Parts: sequence; structure tokens; C-alpha cells
Amino acid sequence: MHEIDFDERRENLDKNCEIINSDLCYWMAGRSGCSNCYVHMLKGKVKKEEARDKWKETLALFPADIDSLHETDECQFCKGEKKKADGYAFVEMAHAEPYYEKGMIFGLGKKIRTPVGSLLSVQASVCPSCRKQIKMLDYTIILSVALFIAIAIVLLAIPQIATPMANLFALLPIIFVALMGVAGYMTGRYIHANVLKKVTEKVRIDYSDIPIISRMLARGWFFFQVTNGLPRVSFSKTRQYDHIMRPAPENDPEDEEYMPLDNMNI
Repeated sequence: MHEIDFDERRENLDKNCEIINSDLCYWMAGRSGCSNCYVHMLKGKVKKEEARDKWKETLALFPADIDSLHETDECQFCKGEKKKADGYAFVEMAHAEPYYEKGMIFGLGKKIRTPVGSLLSVQASVCPSCRKQIKMLDYTIILSVALFIAIAIVLLAIPQIATPMANLFALLPIIFVALMGVAGYMTGRYIHANVLKKVTEKVRIDYSDIPIISRMLARGWFFFQVTNGLPRVSFSKTRQYDHIMRPAPENDPEDEEYMPLDNMNI
């Protein structure tokens, strides 16, 4: 993916915007311009400045090396010798900070604190082998259920089987399909457990096994979506973003405005 040069884009940004040249400006407008920046569309100076300050709080919750998850060419999921990555894995991670509140019922009524203050899709480099095996685990149960239901439908298409069932009880064919679905689910869970045991010998199936992600969890981050006890992961050949932390300019690496925020050295 082409790396975006934010400094070159500054000339095309709204110089009067309250968040111009801030970390939030880099994250939002620096990627796609002011026209697609929801903060730029907010009405009122206070709301824009509040969004800017909250993003700064969010950045402080990340380890300073968070971007190394996807900037490396080495797969983050390989155990032992790491293979060359050719794509990215994404998992949604959330944090209770910074403080947000909204109405109890559809944003209306008494204001209460929301359980999520920060939500971001974190990306990590992944190789073809690890991606294939993680996907295989994701689809094991679904394919097993689909197979058993398909078998049930094929059997019910045979009159010698379907007719006696229907004569015995009108809803029996439907119950039969449902029971086959349950059988497929149980079989899929059994296969999943056995495949998982084998795959985990070579692949980090759980995102939390990645050291940087482990440090994030220690800072209060949590997986926003979990399936079968594991965070839900998606894949793509391209990045969703180039950096979370704004890179320091080469001409002044000590400039505090550009330094990654990391005030939680856990």
C-alpha cells in the first residue's frame, strides 16, 4: 500500500480547521482529505477540539511500537521461524477510555457512561500459511452444520423417507432438519477442537499471544468481538492505514508534537 505523505497533503487541508496539523488531523484528513473527515464536518469549535483531545488520550493508551505489528515483513502469527507476510489480519480492539457518555435510550434520556471510549481495528502482518489455517478454523463449524443440513435435505427429497415422516407427524421433516443441524454443530465443535490443537503448535491462533497485543490487554484494551473464545479476525491484502502513531519528521526527530505518545510504561 502506498504510504501517505501527510506533510505533502498539508497544502490541501483547511487551514482554519481547529484540528489542523494535530494527531487527529493526521489520522483522519491525512488519509483521505478534509472532505471525508467527520471531525471537520462537526459544527462548533468546542466539539472539534474535544475530539482532538480525546484522540490524544486514545494514542496514549497504545504501546509506542504499535505500528511495528504491520510494518514488518515477518508474519506475526508464526511460531518458531517466521515466514514472509503477504497481507494483513485485522481485529477490533476497544478501551473504556477516554470517557464518553450518551442517553440511556437511543441516545436520549439520562446520560450514562458508555463501555467503549476507543475502538480501532488493529492490523498485523500475516503469511499465507497462517491465514489459511486461521480461516480453516473459522469455517470448520459452519461447513459442518451446512453439510449435515444438506444431507438432511437430500434425504427428505427421497419420497420413501419423507412420506412416512410426514404421515407420522407433519412437522417431523422440519424437526429432522433441525436435529441434523445440531448434529452438524456438535460434530463441527469436535473437529474444531482437534484441528485447533494441531494448528496451535505452529500458529498463534489467539491475537493475545502476540507480545504487543498482550501489552495492550495489560493496558485495559479488550477484543470487541469474540467467537468461540477467540477474537474475530478478518484478512486483506492491503492495509487499512499506514500508521496509528504519527511518524516524527526526519528533520526534527525530537519535536514533541510528533513524538509517539506512550505515558503508560507497563
